[in-house]
Amino acid sequence: MAERRGTWAIITGASSGIGRALAFDFAAGGFNLLLTARNQTALEEVASQCRAKHSVEVDVVAADLSCPEAVEDLVRTLKDSRHSFEVLVNNAGFGIHGEFASTDIEQNIGLVNVQVTAALRLTMAVLPGMVAQRKGRILNVASVYSFSPVPFQSVYGACKAFLLSFSSAIHNELKGTGVTVTVFCPGVTQTEFRSRAGIGQKRKESGMTAEATARIAYNATLKGSHVVVPGFWNRLYVLLAHSLPVQTVSSMVRFINRQRGQDHK
Repeated sequence: MAERRGTWAIITGASSGIGRALAFDFAAGGFNLLLTARNQTALEEVASQCRAKHSVEVDVVAADLSCPEAVEDLVRTLKDSRHSFEVLVNNAGFGIHGEFASTDIEQNIGLVNVQVTAALRLTMAVLPGMVAQRKGRILNVASVYSFSPVPFQSVYGACKAFLLSFSSAIHNELKGTGVTVTVFCPGVTQTEFRSRAGIGQKRKESGMTAEATARIAYNATLKGSHVVVPGFWNRLYVLLAHSLPVQTVSSMVRFINRQRGQDHK
């Protein structure tokens, strides 16, 4: 831990769920933190706990990453900062559930802004510095849905597929630079994500806890692992998604989600 003192990590979506758990993991590992999310009160609570428990520095930037102007302000904050950032965690995101034709287009554009545009801009803001220093870790939190079309969550699945492809491409580009890109693809996780997306769930306790999920992502990131899919059933899902025709996979996803109580509303 001592050698990480003074090392800074950026975590988006850090006020709840996996992002919050990752903040505690990185703080426990001795990293100073820049945390961002929409909910400043929740962010301040996470920051306070990290400072108290682990004696690290924590900066808080409340920002709605679905708003391009907020992303630009955050990028300016990073560039003006005295800190040298060696870790970037692109975790922020939300979901939209329903037939695409009946969903709100502005919500969908906001989803793309958070999961794609913000991730690109933040990566561009810190990556050249990482390469120059020949050390850095980027963690992009994707999903098992990165590997398949997702009926009734079409834009969410497409954004996660983008993250997987983008992460794999730049991971290859960065070979030999000392910088690695980890793309983390969890399945169902016990967070507020599903209720916010309007997705029903028969068993609220189904899936891994945010803490267990975050710990796997944290360790994989520090190791420089690339594509990480936690859990046997999630890895089986990915195997099937790779093996079956795309329309069969779409039907399989629709069936699985119906069995979980995620019926289209």
